[in-house]
Amino acid sequence: MIKKIKNIKSNIIQGKRLNVFVLFLSLSFLISLLSKLSNTYTQTLQFELQPTQIESNELIVSKRSKAINVTLSGRGFELLKYYISEPVIDVDFSQLNKDKTHYYWTERNQLEKIINHFDAKITVKAINPDTVLFPYDHQFIKKIPVTVLINTSFAVGYDLVNSYRAVPDSITVIGPESILKSMTTVRTKLLNLDAVNSNIDQDVNLDLPIKSNQLKYSHQTVSISAEVSKFTEGSVNVPVTIINVPEAVNINFFPKEIPVIFYATLKAYNSIDAGDFSVECDFNSLNIDNNYLNPVLVNQPINIKTAKLKVTQLEYVITPKND
Repeated sequence: MIKKIKNIKSNIIQGKRLNVFVLFLSLSFLISLLSKLSNTYTQTLQFELQPTQIESNELIVSKRSKAINVTLSGRGFELLKYYISEPVIDVDFSQLNKDKTHYYWTERNQLEKIINHFDAKITVKAINPDTVLFPYDHQFIKKIPVTVLINTSFAVGYDLVNSYRAVPDSITVIGPESILKSMTTVRTKLLNLDAVNSNIDQDVNLDLPIKSNQLKYSHQTVSISAEVSKFTEGSVNVPVTIINVPEAVNINFFPKEIPVIFYATLKAYNSIDAGDFSVECDFNSLNIDNNYLNPVLVNQPINIKTAKLKVTQLEYVITPKND
């Protein structure tokens, strides 16, 4: 029991000695650090030039931030904060010279502002480079149409009634005129749909061509919509009309009617008849190498998807008229 108590006391004493050692070590490090921070140093630091007071219709179009290297002399205490926080110097662009393409930051014109940026106890020894160019462009607003990219397969008997539609069908883009001039359309991400048997209404992301903070888009997504319905095939016999026949001749042709195959929705099917179509042959298209009349479908109802002629050549005989 006595031996155990002695061991406990010994451990306590050793723990106290360790704590005292750590304390003195920490104090020693702190004193050394304070001593070093009290010394004067000369260091070169890189400072980003942050644009401010730019005209509302202008944009800085540099892909990389612009920076200068500033050589400073001062005590460690004064220089320490530039190692802790990001070194940035605001630049008032309303005070810079410019031409049609660039703003010019120069050491000669900005030296006083750079000196005033730092504490009075810090001395600015050197600045490099002495000139920095900021390319700029005029802000431009452009309305750009949306192109729908979609790959659709329909269930048996179903098809698209009208074309695909994007809502909105165009977006507004704000950015440098030099970039927007070349933008003619904005495409959607490819949408793949299988076995479709109902109306389409789906949000899709835009495939924005330039993902940059230089451009602002009114929309990042659009809604693709389309009407889908059940379709069937039908056929009607349509009379053929010959046009531009000279008054001095008669023309006899065969057949007098041509089957027209059409593709329409079930809803529209029963309302379609032969009178909704027109088939013509132009007498002026005949020549010595053409032994047939070629019929053309010149009119069809708007509520069908497709239509085609089952017969594409007509036999004919030309005879003079008897006065």
